[in-house]
Amino acid sequence: MSTVFTNAFIYAGGPAHRCIPDGAIVIDAGRIAWMGPAASRAPQAGEVVRDLGGKVVMPGMINTHAHGGLSLHRGCGDEGDLFEWAASLAPFTSTMTDEDNLLSTWMAVMEMVAHGITAACDCARYGAGLFSQVASTVGMRSVSGALANSPELRPNGKPNWPSALEETKDAMAARAGDGLSRFFLGAHSPYNCTPALLVEVKQAADDLGLPFAIHAAESRKEVQIVLERHGRRPIEHLHALGVLGEGAILAHCVWVQPHEIAMLAEAGAGVAHNPVSNGKLASGIAPIRDLRAAGVPVGLGTDSTLSNNSLNLFQEMKVAVLLQRTASLDGFALKATDALAMGTHEGARVLGWDDEIGTLEPGKAADFVVLDIDHPLGLTPGRVMSDIVYAAGPQHVREVVIAGRTVFRDGRFTQFDQDEIRARIKTRYGRN
Repeated sequence: MSTVFTNAFIYAGGPAHRCIPDGAIVIDAGRIAWMGPAASRAPQAGEVVRDLGGKVVMPGMINTHAHGGLSLHRGCGDEGDLFEWAASLAPFTSTMTDEDNLLSTWMAVMEMVAHGITAACDCARYGAGLFSQVASTVGMRSVSGALANSPELRPNGKPNWPSALEETKDAMAARAGDGLSRFFLGAHSPYNCTPALLVEVKQAADDLGLPFAIHAAESRKEVQIVLERHGRRPIEHLHALGVLGEGAILAHCVWVQPHEIAMLAEAGAGVAHNPVSNGKLASGIAPIRDLRAAGVPVGLGTDSTLSNNSLNLFQEMKVAVLLQRTASLDGFALKATDALAMGTHEGARVLGWDDEIGTLEPGKAADFVVLDIDHPLGLTPGRVMSDIVYAAGPQHVREVVIAGRTVFRDGRFTQFDQDEIRARIKTRYGRN
């Protein structure tokens, strides 16, 4: 049975940023069967019709870098640069149990979906399949896995390789065919992994046909560490080891030089840009305009609630624009349309999922968000795109549809008992 969402202002996205001011979307078997002006199509017998009352519909937002399992200790360490901040959090994160990891993941997935995020790339250290398990229960898409590290290079580190490989294989088998879950194999960073481990993880990813993910060039101190150890900058180092490649997902890439940007472009790698996290940890401002001009796909990420405090891609879109303009003193350095691209179809490209998600068009998966946006002068394409980036937030999300199924509507999740999950969290941590 088809469902028709009608009387909607549709921002379909894509490079053309197509808008349909009085539009309708027909959903059948989880996909968009038809989309266009509502007046050009008569209702068909047997269809379920949903009148959206003029609300805005946009593609589901895509979070290209997150750490859902670290949601428990939000606000426990809010100062310092990357390395100072990480050291201050070690007493909290090093004592987390499997139950803590599970409930943290529930917190993250619920927050993301309620904020209009329909797909996320989540990076764990342990429990590579946990995020996909929770996300699938909620009805959300995920690209998930664990980042290997070399314990001899990480303070208080414990080995998680090759256990992460086995966990990923088990998760792939458990979620096979669900249509919502994809996986990667990754390494934490050039400074927390030996060259041998980086090569081994990349080879394992290639063997399984999975993308390779890593944090890279996040801070100036990281560049100094890698230079001292290997005589090369982080991206140069990864390139020399042969671990950059088509579909690689690199988080941050703040401290990259023009020749390194060229390496990323030539390799076919993508970048997950985390402007709020980079700002909070005083890491710097990534050269997003240069990366995109070179043909490197750039998506937006929230990072964890430890380095961000919220999982809000509306905020990331706005801050991404503001930081690029601040750094360059150029009011045209990044536009609302650029931010929308990174939050939707360009993010899908980073995750290798742009054939299915990221834009609204016939044949693609029906992943979209319904926003209650109003404007005193009325809704036009320019005003809608401006409002999504500069004025809207999670408070405007009224409904989230993933694979044609409503998973969140009017503050309630539809696929599980949210009250039971929240009660478990309160009971676990002694809250009244």
